Amino acid sequence: MKKKILLIILFISLPLTASASVYVLGTYGSGGEIDESSLGLEMGAIFLSYLHPTGGALSVGLGISAANSDENPPSIAYPLIPGTKAIWSKDYNDGDEQEVYLSLGAEIVPSLFLVVGGGYSRQDKVNIIGTSSGQMYEASNTTEHHGTFSLQFRYAIEGITFGLGYHSRRGVLVGLGLAF
Repeated sequence: MKKKILLIILFISLPLTASASVYVLGTYGSGGEIDESSLGLEMGAIFLSYLHPTGGALSVGLGISAANSDENPPSIAYPLIPGTKAIWSKDYNDGDEQEVYLSLGAEIVPSLFLVVGGGYSRQDKVNIIGTSSGQMYEASNTTEHHGTFSLQFRYAIEGITFGLGYHSRRGVLVGLGLAF
């Protein structure tokens, strides 16, 4: 726990030493490949940089999100009895899909940023099978891994930042946050 708190303090104070603004952005997504709602939180910094083609600002952020994709599979952990015949099979999402991502942005006009992001998400899956006798059994338990991509426009002015974009897994993303 102490390490996490230290990392958060370092992540917030490092941009301040580089004359940057720190931002915290909450996101909401709907649609996309998972077709469920998601909530996320991103922390980052906006700073002036000589790397920008016109001397404008760049942004960098680190975020997490969770999609409400839990399908509440039946809580069955019994092995299939040898000789029992399965007549149906269904995959269930077991829990929410979690993502961690990095976002990079560049100011295209004053206060308007084009932001691209990439990350990694994981979803636990369970396969339930039904038998001719009406019993259900857990056939397998796996984890799916996905690479993610997002493209957004963000507007940051006077301590407030908001954005609109698209995420490959989450669908349409809307964000609102504070910059300080």
